[in-house]
Amino acid sequence: MWGRSAQPLASDRDNGAVSESPDVLIIGGGLIGLAIAWRASALGLRVTVIDPHPGEGASWSAAGMLAPISEAHFGEEALTRLNLAAAEAYPAFIEELEAETGTGCGYRRCGALVVGFDADDMRVLDDLAQLQRRLGLAFERLGGRACRELEPMLAPAVSGGLHELLAAL
Repeated sequence: MWGRSAQPLASDRDNGAVSESPDVLIIGGGLIGLAIAWRASALGLRVTVIDPHPGEGASWSAAGMLAPISEAHFGEEALTRLNLAAAEAYPAFIEELEAETGTGCGYRRCGALVVGFDADDMRVLDDLAQLQRRLGLAFERLGGRACRELEPMLAPAVSGGLHELLAAL
């Protein structure tokens, strides 16, 4: 059942009680909410998903991008490891989803490129590369020309970047 707001989706007119209450109520119909709904439903649970603005939440703003390495930050090593584990498990999830629905979702590993323009940007990239190296993460350090070979529409002012191969859309 899909709801557009937090209003009861089915009610008993006499007492206002929600009839056929769900076993699981999920607030948010983005990628995570719908994945939880799919799994819970497969277990035989009655599921209701409520989202006041379907397709406009975190899944939309993240554009479907999985970039666990380029999103690594100091002090978030545990989160980075969790992101990596999720990125490794995601292809099997997508394969199962596509088999179940008969629909392709366009998932592809395409890498991510974090670029810098000036000396300050390059120092930030140096710090990020140092963190990634310390965590044992795989990446390539590229000069401006190599960045533009990967992404021809980058500005000529790009002076370098870090290329992460694990990222996907």
